[in-house]
Amino acid sequence: MRALIFGLLICISAFAKAQINLTSGQYITDDGYYTVTINFGETSLTLIEPNLTSIYKKVAPNIYSYVHARNNVDYRIEVKDAATIQTFKPSVNNSRYTLKLTNSSDVASSAQFKKYYALAEQYKAKMQTDKKDAQLWSFCAAAAMAKSTMNDEGFIDYATKIALSIKQIIINKTKCPCEDAIPPDVWNNAK
Repeated sequence: MRALIFGLLICISAFAKAQINLTSGQYITDDGYYTVTINFGETSLTLIEPNLTSIYKKVAPNIYSYVHARNNVDYRIEVKDAATIQTFKPSVNNSRYTLKLTNSSDVASSAQFKKYYALAEQYKAKMQTDKKDAQLWSFCAAAAMAKSTMNDEGFIDYATKIALSIKQIIINKTKCPCEDAIPPDVWNNAK
């Protein structure tokens, strides 16, 4: 009798460990570059990206699948714990990306998004009117767009790379041509 009870406890414990209940909310990469919203259901989860909403169906404990209708690629999400997922393609080695449930300090605020998105649009317009410096203005637009969505750590890393690229194409390297998109401290530290 003891063996039966012990066996049942092991089975119940294994089942409890096997199924992890994901917390619905916004998930973000460590650098803040990519944010998605996930709504977790009993047998599915809905992934909301900026340009696409996909419904993933459970195919194994803690693993969900979505086969894209246009390209027939199988995308998977594995729930690692209640606040962590990994995205991957089962047929591609080294294709795992980890996203974690955010708190409000991990993502740009609505006001920050609006301000820097509008700034990015201004630089995009400048690309059309000042064609000789279009590459420069595209870098500035990219920095502003990054600031509209990234957390501080991710933005500083990305903006540093943009600053280094800009320094390759301008004559006066001491002053950033778009300080409203790339702060002076980021510009000065880009070496």
